[in-house]
Amino acid sequence: MSSGMSRRAQQAAETQQLILRAALKLFTSKGYGATSIGDIAAEAGVAVPTVYTSVGPKPELLRRMLDAIDQQAEIPALAGELRTSTDPAVVLRLQVRIARYLAERCGEILAALASAAQVDAELADAYRSGLVRHRDGARATAERLSQLGGLADGVDVARAAAEIATLTRQENWSSLHDDFGWSYDEIEEWVSHVLERQLLQSVDR
Repeated sequence: MSSGMSRRAQQAAETQQLILRAALKLFTSKGYGATSIGDIAAEAGVAVPTVYTSVGPKPELLRRMLDAIDQQAEIPALAGELRTSTDPAVVLRLQVRIARYLAERCGEILAALASAAQVDAELADAYRSGLVRHRDGARATAERLSQLGGLADGVDVARAAAEIATLTRQENWSSLHDDFGWSYDEIEEWVSHVLERQLLQSVDR
């Protein structure tokens, strides 16, 4: 009995992942608003009712994807290192690494959310919350740099937070990667280098 239940649970999980992958593919290629549950079912090779019973309606599909972002981008571990590091350069590079993982591993999900925000009020709130979280993260990193005495003369927390938030915006990373062909390694190194030269006390300006 337990073996049978385990197989059923595994099959259910596999079906959910199949549906979520199909939804993400269509949300990013067609746009959230232009994608129907029927489209998702056809892409996944399942019946329409299966989409609803396995995961739910379109907003729930995207919410399930969003729920996985922090773990996919290793944000808890990286943020923990950032809060405890006493090296300003390491602190800054950890913030850039978070942006890199979000772009590299979760860029399609974030693009789907931006698309959904145009047509769904609740998901628009989620999108705005994500922007606020991004700015708050940049501010927290700037404050950490200030606490460590790492900010260069003439650079205050507000200026540092603005530069960090701007250079780690997902749109910028997507543009450099998709439009200009930069690798994520190249983007990460360039962003880190620019921010270090602009913000840190010990770097030759």
